Amino acid sequence: MGKARIRIDPPDVEVVTEAQHLDHACATLREAGRFAFDTEFIKEDRFLPVVCLLQAATADRVFLIDPIEDGLDVTPVWDLVADPEVEVVVHAGAEDLSLCQQAIRRPPTCVFDVQVAAGLVGYDYPLSLMRLVRATLGVRLRKSQTLSDWQRRPLSETQLAYAVEDVAYLPAIHNLLKRKLARHARKSWANEEFRRLEQVAAQQPETRSALKRIKGAGSLDPRALAAARELAIEREALAAQLNRPVRVVLRDHLLVEIARRGWTQPQEIRTLRGISLSDRALRQLCAAVQRARALPVEECPKSSAAVEETPRESMAISLMTAIIRDYCLEHHLAYGLVTSKHDIRTLVVSHVRGEQPGSLPPLMRGWRKKAFGPLLTQVLGGQCAVRLTTTPDGPGLAYNETQPQAEAE
Repeated sequence: MGKARIRIDPPDVEVVTEAQHLDHACATLREAGRFAFDTEFIKEDRFLPVVCLLQAATADRVFLIDPIEDGLDVTPVWDLVADPEVEVVVHAGAEDLSLCQQAIRRPPTCVFDVQVAAGLVGYDYPLSLMRLVRATLGVRLRKSQTLSDWQRRPLSETQLAYAVEDVAYLPAIHNLLKRKLARHARKSWANEEFRRLEQVAAQQPETRSALKRIKGAGSLDPRALAAARELAIEREALAAQLNRPVRVVLRDHLLVEIARRGWTQPQEIRTLRGISLSDRALRQLCAAVQRARALPVEECPKSSAAVEETPRESMAISLMTAIIRDYCLEHHLAYGLVTSKHDIRTLVVSHVRGEQPGSLPPLMRGWRKKAFGPLLTQVLGGQCAVRLTTTPDGPGLAYNETQPQAEAE
């Protein structure tokens, strides 16, 4: 989706390193009622990220807020991010928003994510900021500085320019996408997605380390799954104590192996290659397994291991995927935002086998259900015929309601 270049006047840029200047910046942002927001942080070798720079922008001004140079307390910025009266505009802002919860134990409450909004009006999803700026405004950004050492001071001119570009164009993109959302009558859809982002940002680390995110856990029986769940919680606690990334403390495959074997002795765990924890840490892991073993079986999580789909189920999944992709193209939606193969598979297989999924697939909830529900229900129920057709843009799909067959006399 191309776009002629839109003129954007260079914003005024202010580097903030002192508390008095920060108060002035926050007052300016609050008065605007809306600001673009981004952060530069380091998290590769630690449990909690180190925030090295915060960027905030209105339509004509960018503030680069530096907590490193003189140890500036940036709590007022996080208070602003969490203020329900101030809209915070981000691009793919899940990680940046979660930093707010970590900093002040309050999540953002008025978010507008331009990546999500773009997917709801016909742009690709996920779409990098560089591609989104070019597609919407016709502006080419500089090369990425994501591998820069943002903790080192002084920051280079290249780093500062990159930091400015991260937020300078977001207000204009926000305005453009808001108009498009209104034109497509999808403001409520966007708000639903934004509220979901806020809920994710508010989750505690233990919640984010759900079993489904532990690679290999799907092969475990209920008792071993309970052990994996307790080990995951204990791993989070150890990572916080050691200030190390969770999966550096204990890799997923090692966690799954300990859970599968039900080991409760440190010397047993030491036999695994790749274990470098202290005896105290190993005792904590053993205690986690013991807690799981003491649970009544009915309180253990049920295995969610995927059952092999049949060839005919695979065919039905492919057909449903084609139908959803076609609908997205026809109605200017990004397929990547709408659904995933896993969700389509859950929908199709549960219908074919007459089973109730553990929870409703996203396709059958909220705005997705309103958009896709009637068509998918008809197709799954055999009440809708699908045929290939030709459109000015190329081949597409057409749908006809089928008449119920008369019962034999």
